[in-house]
Amino acid sequence: MDRLWALKKEFDPFGPLFYGISAIGFLLRITRCAMYSCPYCRWPFKISWGPSNSLLGSGDRVSWHCKKAFWDGSNEWPEMSSQDRHPFLGPTTVAGYLAAVLLIGGLLAYDRWYFKLPASRVDPTVAVALISRLPVWFGFRTGQVIRSIRRYNHRRRTSTV
Repeated sequence: MDRLWALKKEFDPFGPLFYGISAIGFLLRITRCAMYSCPYCRWPFKISWGPSNSLLGSGDRVSWHCKKAFWDGSNEWPEMSSQDRHPFLGPTTVAGYLAAVLLIGGLLAYDRWYFKLPASRVDPTVAVALISRLPVWFGFRTGQVIRSIRRYNHRRRTSTV
């Protein structure tokens, strides 16, 4: 029996407001999101920032609400294409945060160099506060990737035996 695919609904709250102005529309892409829901009961199971669906798993999902099985479009890490891997590791919000950290760090370094100011005790504190969130995010995602690779290898071993 074939299963239905998850439903996807995209939201772009500022799209119609700035239609035709590409610079503002490009900057407001961070506000776009997609909601994925069960095809039977329409119960949402994931809301993601950005239009892509980068989920790890076998693709089978059971709705929390109606308990029916459907396909959610997820793949294990070895099965994902590079176009799916990039949004999983660095979604729009994390990529934007990383860009902001790099920009602020570059501006502060240039400011210190140009005005020949000595470094203060506040600089390392600000740097640690800004940068400390990124290793936590990438560590969390690395753990998910490792579990996905193990599930994939286990599935291949059990299917060939």
